[in-house]
Amino acid sequence: MYSGEQTLLTTRPTRLIGFRYYVAALFLAALAGVFYFRVVQRFAPSVPSPDLGGWNLSTILAVVFLFLALLSFLTAELKQKTTRYIITDNKIVREDGILNKKTVMVPYTQLERVDLQQSLGQRILRIGTLVIDTGDDSFAMDMVPHPKRIQELLSTRMGRRGFVDQTGQIPP
Repeated sequence: MYSGEQTLLTTRPTRLIGFRYYVAALFLAALAGVFYFRVVQRFAPSVPSPDLGGWNLSTILAVVFLFLALLSFLTAELKQKTTRYIITDNKIVREDGILNKKTVMVPYTQLERVDLQQSLGQRILRIGTLVIDTGDDSFAMDMVPHPKRIQELLSTRMGRRGFVDQTGQIPP
């Protein structure tokens, strides 16, 4: 950011950005419970449950599914925690990633359109996805809280000239 440039808004997506990962974690945890408590053997006692290295196969499968559920949950949390949207008086910035950082910056001069996409459930929860279009490229601000407010903020700044410092010059 340039000296004198003001940050108007910094936000992160809601946890619903990782909804599919949370659902997968819940499903995998339920499967782990089914195998750990040997539900199949209770309803069908004729189904064999072999032992592998002193461990029951259903216990091994329960541990594997529980590990996958934990991995899915952590993926959802990291997806939400490592994505950040910054709106300054000059540009829009999207930052993603932990080890491989990806930053997308769009100055207002390149901004052509800001579209809001909301399902019924998203309107009720007051979240949505803003699609920022520059004509050549576009990126999405997924699952942001109060998207109408952000869309209005961006729409009023669309097509503006770049940041001008106190001397009236555009910084390099």
